[in-house]
Amino acid sequence: MGPSKKYFYGHRGQDYPTPAFIYAAHDRILQTSPGRVGIAHESVIESAAATAVDSAFGEDAYPTFFTKLAAIGYTLARDHGFSDGNKRTALQVMLNILEENGFYLDPSDREKVTAAILAAMNLLDVAGLRVTLMLWCGIDPADAEA
Repeated sequence: MGPSKKYFYGHRGQDYPTPAFIYAAHDRILQTSPGRVGIAHESVIESAAATAVDSAFGEDAYPTFFTKLAAIGYTLARDHGFSDGNKRTALQVMLNILEENGFYLDPSDREKVTAAILAAMNLLDVAGLRVTLMLWCGIDPADAEA
């Protein structure tokens, strides 16, 4: 299994992170900024990684790429799978997923921190986070396909 397969899996033409990628992203975050090492709830990380393939009644629970991406980030930021660094990890994972899928963006540090904090506080839900990510990528949020 190559590095890409270890860290990302394909679903409906897009690449999404495996739990191994999320753990690695968290480790990198703690190497560059202070925080407590440890996993608080492994099930949160597993759930976030599986979000892209979640379904309800035979339909995707999150029907578009940006909705899936927002749900992954929201779960990581809000549900505290790690002892520390949840918002930073959520943000880094979302940015890496965008890059893996060919989106290159450069939101300001203030924009990134604001989105992560608001999501963690439940003041920016999955739909709001989807719009934020789309705007960062220069995509019209009215585009129902994204």
